[in-house]
Amino acid sequence: MRIHSRATAHLHPCASARIQQCVVGVSSQRTNQAAQLRSKTQAEMMSFLGSRGKQTAVDALPASVEAVQSVETTELSQRFTGPDLPTPPSKTLAWACAVSYLPHPDKVHYGGEDAYFVSDVGGGAMGVADGVGGWAESGVNPADYSRLLMKIACAYLEGKDQFANDGVDRHESPLIDPRGALNAAHENTKVPGSATACVMQLDPVTNTLEAANLGDSGFVVIRNGAVVAKSRPLQHYFDCPLQFGAYPEFVEATDTADMADTYSIPLASGDVIVAGSDGLWDNLYQTEITALVPRNANELQRSADSISTAARRHAGDSEFASPYTREALAQGLDLPWWEKLAGMHIKRTGLHLKQLTGGKMDDITVMVALVMEKDALETSSTPTA
Repeated sequence: MRIHSRATAHLHPCASARIQQCVVGVSSQRTNQAAQLRSKTQAEMMSFLGSRGKQTAVDALPASVEAVQSVETTELSQRFTGPDLPTPPSKTLAWACAVSYLPHPDKVHYGGEDAYFVSDVGGGAMGVADGVGGWAESGVNPADYSRLLMKIACAYLEGKDQFANDGVDRHESPLIDPRGALNAAHENTKVPGSATACVMQLDPVTNTLEAANLGDSGFVVIRNGAVVAKSRPLQHYFDCPLQFGAYPEFVEATDTADMADTYSIPLASGDVIVAGSDGLWDNLYQTEITALVPRNANELQRSADSISTAARRHAGDSEFASPYTREALAQGLDLPWWEKLAGMHIKRTGLHLKQLTGGKMDDITVMVALVMEKDALETSSTPTA
C-alpha cells in the first residue's frame, strides 16, 4: 500500500479524472491535504503489470445483518450488528489462531510492510496493519509505522507498556475495545509513515466478535462453509483507502479512529474468522477462502498457509481476473484502446478485445481463527504426556 492511490499509466484516460474524486464526508481541507499527499496519482494509478492495488465496493454484511449507527460514528463510519444466536450463556467461547505472512518478493530483505499481533486477552484478540509503501521514496521504512501501530494496539488491550498504569481496570474483566485500541495506537505512534488497520476481539461475556476497521484490511466470518459477515473496505475514492498517519508531525492530514467501522457479530462454536491485509482480498475470492478453512484446531496453520499461498499464486498471474481488476473495470478503468486492440482474440462467441487482468503482487497477511468453547480449547491446547 502506498501513501497515494495506485493509479496506472495503463488506465483509460478517464481514470485520471475519476481518481481525483473523494467520497462525501471528507472535508475540503482534508481533501486538499490528501491530494497533496497523493500527488503522484496519475502517474501511478495502475502499474498493473508489476504491482496492483486495492479492491473497493464490497458489501459490508449480508442482508440479514442490520446496520445501525452508533453514537460515536462519523459520516464515513458505521456500526454493524448481527442477529442473536442461541448460544447457551453458560458456554464461554474463545478462539485459537494461526498466522501466515508472505512479504512482497522485493521486500523480503526487510520483512515487508504488513504487521500484525495475536493476543489471548479475553477470548482472543488479533490485529493487522498494512504500511504505506510510498514512504520508501522518502527514505523511510514503511514497516516502522505499521509495526509500532500494532505493538501499541496490543499493549493497550493487554494493559502493558505505557498503558500499565492508565487507570483502566483490566483485572475484573478483559478490556474489549477494538476502536479504542486503534485510537490509542494512532495517538501514540509518532514515527514517519501511514497504515490501514483492523483490530478484532472475541468478547467472552457476550460471545461476540467485536471489531474496528479503518482502510482496506479486513475480515470475514465463515459458518458452515458460508460467509455470514464481512467487513467493508473504507476508501476516500477508488484505490485510496482511509489510513492512519502521525499528524501533524509527519503528515499533513490523517484519518482517525472515529472514522473506523465497528462490528458486533454473535459467534458460535465452529465459526472461522479469516482476517488479512489487502494483499489477501485483492487476490483471492471469498469462495476460494471458504474452501480452505480448517475443520479443527490441528488444521489452523495449514489453512492459513494454504490461503496465503493461493493469494500469492494469483498475485503473480497476469491473466487472472482478480477481485481488484474486476473492481477496476467496474469503476470504468481499463486498458487504453491500443492495448485492447493489440490483445484482441477470438472466442466461440466472437471477437473479444483484451481486458485488464492480473493479480497484485503485495505483502500478504492471513490470520485464521477457529472459535471453540473455551473448555474444549484449553483441553486441545494442553500438552499430552
